[in-house]
Amino acid sequence: MMISPDYYVDQHKDKSYEKLLPIRDELIDSIRTFEKQGPAANDVIIAPSPDVRYQMGLKYLGKLCELIAEKYNEKLWE
Repeated sequence: MMISPDYYVDQHKDKSYEKLLPIRDELIDSIRTFEKQGPAANDVIIAPSPDVRYQMGLKYLGKLCELIAEKYNEKLWE
């Protein structure tokens, strides 16, 4: 089961700008891997499916980037 994008970001809201960047990079790596390989071409059933994980990864990335922008702006005004 996947969690909502808002809940995903809530789990990271207390982290600093610098600590959010590697999380973003992991999401991007996961997305790129799916885009290069495509969905699994075997008979093994995976839940959630690679397609769902890809789509949720994109949503998580969008929300996470919004949080990173907020943290960056906070950092500017320190």
